Amino acid sequence: MNPSRTPIADMLAGRRLRPAALGLMTALTVFFQTVLPEALAAGGAEAPSIVVTGSGDVSAAPDRAAVNLGAVAEAKQAVEAQKQLNQIMQRVVKDIRAMGISDEKIRTDRLTLYPVYSNPGRKTDQEPEAPRIVGYRATNSVRVQVDDLDRVGSVIDAGITAGANQLANLSFELRDDSKYRQEALKLAAQEARVKAETIAAAMSLQLGEVVEIREEGARMPYPAERKYAATASSGTPVQPGQIEVSAGVSIRFKLYPPKP
Repeated sequence: MNPSRTPIADMLAGRRLRPAALGLMTALTVFFQTVLPEALAAGGAEAPSIVVTGSGDVSAAPDRAAVNLGAVAEAKQAVEAQKQLNQIMQRVVKDIRAMGISDEKIRTDRLTLYPVYSNPGRKTDQEPEAPRIVGYRATNSVRVQVDDLDRVGSVIDAGITAGANQLANLSFELRDDSKYRQEALKLAAQEARVKAETIAAAMSLQLGEVVEIREEGARMPYPAERKYAATASSGTPVQPGQIEVSAGVSIRFKLYPPKP
């Protein structure tokens, strides 16, 4: 093959073309041989890129707690089970209010009433008996927001003394986690850049500008450590521990050949 011939010329070899078509073919040949390579060399083509993720965690001392206290009652009749439960929870709410907890800090979290079925045994060579209702179980729980962490144990004690027989949950929170989340985002972005720089260096490439940044789904603050014990004569001991605030980012960087 003649090295001076182009692929287009090879395809058209032996064919007679009209002057207009020949001029078009000549222009295309010049474009593919000179213009396009120069455009690519000048960065006309999109540079390769890399996408990396980063995460950041910041610890903070909680400044608020939420206590879920409740009770369960059973009786032969549904109305009786609900009546017993109402009496218990009315005492629980009354005693919690007496500690200075305002009504807006107390809300019903769960309220249920459902039948209790028998579990009859199966006799040999006989069909099992159908379950039948033998009673009713009623449950109720309230969520109490406690702004003074030193009083969390006392709130639990007051509720249990009033008749609550369920401690469903105890969680610690932050009133405002914005400054901690901002710090977590900074750490996440720094981790992502370090990752990108490390990968680029390993591939003998130069890290370029940022093309795209996305914040990944942020996780709700969660306790790094949480301890609480059952009611004791000296009060329920509570250790708030720390709250972890997390953030994540995804960043796309351009990549370029190393500088000469």
